Amino acid sequence: MFDRVAYKKSAWNQLKKRMAVPIEVNIVFMSIGLIMDISLKHLSRSSDFLYTIFSVCNFCFFGIAITTNAYMYLKLSLTKSELSLSDFLIGLGEYWHKGILGFLWFCFWSFLWSLLFVIPGIVKAISYSQMFFIMVENPKLSVRKAMNISKIMTDGHKMDLFLMFMSFLGWIFLSSIICGIGFIWLNPYINTSFANAYLNLKMDSIRLGKLLPSDFLN
Repeated sequence: MFDRVAYKKSAWNQLKKRMAVPIEVNIVFMSIGLIMDISLKHLSRSSDFLYTIFSVCNFCFFGIAITTNAYMYLKLSLTKSELSLSDFLIGLGEYWHKGILGFLWFCFWSFLWSLLFVIPGIVKAISYSQMFFIMVENPKLSVRKAMNISKIMTDGHKMDLFLMFMSFLGWIFLSSIICGIGFIWLNPYINTSFANAYLNLKMDSIRLGKLLPSDFLN
């Protein structure tokens, strides 16, 4: 059973007294993202070559950030201990390459499906959305296999995941109208909620026989 209310409530409780490192890391990622965005806007009017280089760097940054966050918030969901900056460094140092490759694979297939129409692209993006959690929890898995497992896990739950994201739109809107400051606290809440959802999807897939524990080994 997919219970987004329970996942969000758990996330709120899990973040109590453990918000310091998620906020610090979030500020770092938001700052880098803002600098990259400003740089790209400036370079688009001055240098095509540098714009291309920065666009590639920006793409790599997003892949690294997504995977590092997946590692951190999965650990936060699975443990009761406080996160430390070493968790951030482990997620960054051990999974940056998979983050880039995984994000490339994710964008490539989502884009191909979006050529048919916008909605198929969104559906497939949701279908592939769990692959980043899968990759950091099971480092020996290939990106392609992580994507295939994500497709199995989200089968029958894509609308649940979509509605869960939609349930944050009010908070996203409020965070946006105060110059984005609210995202400092909102992003950890969203990420932890989806980490909880991932763990439930994985457990249900195994319980229902869609996947075996051995499928996550290699």
